[in-house]
Amino acid sequence: MKTALLILSATCLFQTAFSQNTQNNPGANHGNKFEQLGTTLPTPNEYRTASGAPGPKYWQQRADYDIKATLDEKALKLTGSETVTYFNNSGDVLSYIWLQLDENEHSSTKNANYQTGSTIPQVATTQQL
Repeated sequence: MKTALLILSATCLFQTAFSQNTQNNPGANHGNKFEQLGTTLPTPNEYRTASGAPGPKYWQQRADYDIKATLDEKALKLTGSETVTYFNNSGDVLSYIWLQLDENEHSSTKNANYQTGSTIPQVATTQQL
């Protein structure tokens, strides 16, 4: 009798341990059918719709680049100029714009044979920004 009760208790514990899977269909490519959608799909708001498409208050910054460059192969010299036109599409006023130039970032001979570095003249005022 004690053996039968022990086997019955062990079987109940074994079944309980097996039934603790939190996902109803672990082999499926979708989540738990009782899972809240907020963990899978973001809640729509004024910036993004439920599908993830841009909403009415979504905006992106824009910059147009006009680059003119001349390569003098004999003198091993590259001369150029660039005009960047920046469009602030946000509702906020930008007090400054950060511009970072990384020269020869992927070159194995960084800064080798440099005669002079690059220069950036100050051409825009804060009123123009």
